Amino acid sequence: MSQPAVVDMTFRTLAQKGRGNPFDPANYGEIVKPGELVDIVELSPLTLADRRIYNLLIANAWERIGEPIIHRIAKSGLKGTHQGNERVESSLLRLMGTIAIVTIRKDGKSYKRRVQLLGPSDESLEKDGFLHYRIPEELIEILRNSQVYARLKTQVMYCFESKYALCLYEMIERRIGLEYKQKEEFTIEELRGLLNVPEGKLERFADLNKYCLKVAVEEINKLCPFYVDFTPIKNGRKVERVALHWFPKTSSGKRDAQNLIDQHSIVRRAKLRGGFPEMPVLVDFNTPTAQR
Repeated sequence: MSQPAVVDMTFRTLAQKGRGNPFDPANYGEIVKPGELVDIVELSPLTLADRRIYNLLIANAWERIGEPIIHRIAKSGLKGTHQGNERVESSLLRLMGTIAIVTIRKDGKSYKRRVQLLGPSDESLEKDGFLHYRIPEELIEILRNSQVYARLKTQVMYCFESKYALCLYEMIERRIGLEYKQKEEFTIEELRGLLNVPEGKLERFADLNKYCLKVAVEEINKLCPFYVDFTPIKNGRKVERVALHWFPKTSSGKRDAQNLIDQHSIVRRAKLRGGFPEMPVLVDFNTPTAQR
């Protein structure tokens, strides 16, 4: 009788460990986020604060996130999002009411699963009390089988001014470790979904490019240890697809990014909006001799 195949659990997403202190914006921290929760399409797009809070809830539950239990976090642990208690409550309600479309593999085939991001929660009425929350069991099943993940640097996460930048950052961190791959193409509709552009907004590519793609690229290229860029792919005059490119920075580029992160938030925000520090020329990916 043949023996059942042994699954190497070291490659499972849930076997990975976070690092540092993700709840303090001033200190280094890393959150492991399953790839299935990165490349999602939110039917009710979340705000920048919502996405940060959800990442912290994942980090807090991580050691036992594969179990159908109630998790507990001090409300003060969410203060790094700079949200007051009332705005945190609004984020929790949106997370509980958000249905996400997650792509899963089952019996060798791909499926769309529609799943709630956050289950029921109980919040202490005391100002500095605790929040008790659950991860939906349908989502736990997905996480148990996950083998792809992103490592999110929380110092970077706290610095973003745009929700599109945070969405794109998570997409890149999910892909940055893929060997021999520095490019991926998306249809306009796929990209809108992954960046969670609200339905009916930025419908013209010119508007999507100006108010979403360029904003996200600028923030990432200043704050992250890698560069990103988008290349429109046209059929005639119409943009039908977009190629996303990513490649690592030099040591000096990484230092510049960390220096910006370490600035006071007021100074950093001014530099992000004012176009400083000056950006290097990006690689032309259409040139065969371009260095990757």
